[in-house]
Amino acid sequence: MQQFIKTLRSRDFWLRQFLPFALAVAAAFIARYQLELSDGVTPDFLAGQWPIYAPLNALTAFCLTLLLFAFIGRWSVATGVSGLVFTLLALVNYYTRDLHGTALMPQDILNITTAAEVMGSYTLRITRQVVTIGALFLPVLVIAVVQHFLARGRGKAPRIGWKRRLGRWAGCAAGIFAILYVGYFAPFSLKPKSTYGWAWQNTYYTYGYLAGTIESAGLMMNPIIEPEGYTNEAAAEAAAKADGYTPATATVSEQEYPDVVMILSESFYDFDLVTNLQADREVMSVTKNLDNSIYGHTVGPHVGGGTNSSEYEMLCSNSMMLMPSITPFNWLNLYDANSIVSYLEDLGYTTMAAHPYTKSNYRRNGAWLALGFDQVYFEDSFPTQEYYGNRPYQTDSASYRDFEALYEAMPADQPRFSFLVSIQSHGDYDMNDPSLDLVHAATDYGEYDSLMDEYLSCMYLTDQAFGELTEYFTNLYEETGRKVIVAMAGDHAPSFVDHVADKTIASENDLQILERSTPYIIWANYPLEDAGTASGTDPLNRMDLCMLAPTLAEQAGLPLTPFYQYLLAMKEQVTVVTAGNDFMDASGVTHEYGEDPTLDEWVQGYFLLEYNNIGTHAHRNQSLFRLNG
Repeated sequence: MQQFIKTLRSRDFWLRQFLPFALAVAAAFIARYQLELSDGVTPDFLAGQWPIYAPLNALTAFCLTLLLFAFIGRWSVATGVSGLVFTLLALVNYYTRDLHGTALMPQDILNITTAAEVMGSYTLRITRQVVTIGALFLPVLVIAVVQHFLARGRGKAPRIGWKRRLGRWAGCAAGIFAILYVGYFAPFSLKPKSTYGWAWQNTYYTYGYLAGTIESAGLMMNPIIEPEGYTNEAAAEAAAKADGYTPATATVSEQEYPDVVMILSESFYDFDLVTNLQADREVMSVTKNLDNSIYGHTVGPHVGGGTNSSEYEMLCSNSMMLMPSITPFNWLNLYDANSIVSYLEDLGYTTMAAHPYTKSNYRRNGAWLALGFDQVYFEDSFPTQEYYGNRPYQTDSASYRDFEALYEAMPADQPRFSFLVSIQSHGDYDMNDPSLDLVHAATDYGEYDSLMDEYLSCMYLTDQAFGELTEYFTNLYEETGRKVIVAMAGDHAPSFVDHVADKTIASENDLQILERSTPYIIWANYPLEDAGTASGTDPLNRMDLCMLAPTLAEQAGLPLTPFYQYLLAMKEQVTVVTAGNDFMDASGVTHEYGEDPTLDEWVQGYFLLEYNNIGTHAHRNQSLFRLNG
């Protein structure tokens, strides 16, 4: 006890041991602020992280400093290195969120190849936030320098023995364990263990970036969230709710099955939803006015990025709501997965998928084969190689022509299902000289003026190319009588959508829904029974991207699985259930759980069915998802 009191009275202890430690903790608070800034946290959420979650995130960052100090033994080096690591992490997170639409999460390690290819096409802009994040490293450096001089004291520090070194390791390990255990893993931890909900922002903004990342890392072990109250019996009971559903289109005979085409169009988005463009040319004159079609908007899982999440929802009709922390093709076991591929193959279709870019993106080659596509094609199968100016991506017009050749090579004695993921309009949008712009917006978007014009020009080309594709299939029907029904939808808005959106056009939550609402069109080369159909209550005619496949199957007159029937019946009440902040009813009004028990029941029933389909602890009832189940 006397020695302890003597230590507390020692000026050397306070200056050379306690003060460097306290400064290291202060540097961790700076790191925490850098990460929150990179996440785009609003002031209200930032203030709400006090008094518990802001210190928890700072101490979580301090764990890295403790780990480094345990091995190096110098606070100055540990603080400086950890500060550099968190500065770089914050910058990477900022650009990931800005260009991809979501925070940098642990599972993104598996996307490193795709991310590198994507980032190569973007110009990384030095914004005020980027400058602030970088500048905040300077006080960390100052702290490290002060720690260095404090440690020097009266001379060179003596070498320490193994006992003191082991003591340092044990002390640092105990500190790390205490922070993580009390903060995250104890039975009554400071941060609730399961907080993922309608959007990743709810977790990351409420509890902090590092706290959200720890939970996200935990979900990697079991990435599919089990809905409350799930049982296999409850899923079957939910499916029975749609037993009486009557399809909008009469079911056709097997001999009348049309060929089915689905297109996920890169960054296909209508900026009229969020801003007054005043463009000098109609951007979507074809898709908005095409005869014999149904036009509306599908609401995708992310804003400004996340193609693979949209692709998975389109093909499998499973909402990313139950798996908010993953990239589906990289994480899920897709062998024997239920999807529109398996559904159509049960009906005797031959199937093909194509993408005019590399097969390594999102591991599409293996994922598509696992889903059951008979043939998959990538850039080598798109020989036209036609580009728009200096943009390195094949135009939609050229891709459609090559796609037509792949379609014609499919067996003629079976109905065909072909799926295309386009690439023409991938970002960034500053690759061409302004003289090549085909469309110009009159509204002033400041530094985004040139990006907007090049992007709108890409949309114009996409729109015109779709007209060429429909002309091809129209001629095919006239010449051969072969019926084809086509559905095209955008995967997400461009990455800069939130920077130019008119924030007064809707509430923050409804604006996010608008930013995720990409155009879709269903068209056929034969008379489409429900052509021109639109919602009588939602002028944007919106539905979840998960609902596009069953809607297409219904319009094609195909027999429906119980799962598809449920989605279509639900769509009459609830149109959006994907990973947004709320769900949306048929009037375009968003709701939170508890507001309307009837709507809650539909949404909950859908998640029970989804979990029965893909959940780790579910026994899949295949009769709900397959026609021959």
